Amino acid sequence: MSVESTHLLNKLSFEVKSRKFTVNTDVVEKLGGDDSAPDPHQYLEIALASCTSITVMMYAKRKGIPLDDINVSIHITAEGEVNAISRGVQLIGNLTQEQKDSLIAIAEKCPIHRILSRGAQITTTLKEA
Repeated sequence: MSVESTHLLNKLSFEVKSRKFTVNTDVVEKLGGDDSAPDPHQYLEIALASCTSITVMMYAKRKGIPLDDINVSIHITAEGEVNAISRGVQLIGNLTQEQKDSLIAIAEKCPIHRILSRGAQITTTLKEA
């Protein structure tokens, strides 16, 4: 899993490629962009929401839990010396309280949640053009 390349499209809008997929990213006009695509913070929120949904649904299917759908909302609430993210999870289906509790516990174990909550060391190297 990696992002292989980025390419400037316009102002601060970039095309980002990963495997066979291409997505765009930008920033709002007040920051110098065109607001033509989600910004990097929104992609972080998207990553956590989608990872949560996929992880919980996979677990429910494996355990035979009647989860019909899941809605996840993510919002970065603080950024700086203290970082905070709020996550709301709505479980849809005929579920017992025990099943709901187990699904919420699994949400806490999605891979993106683990990376974010544990922190990551990032190494940057200069590559020649």
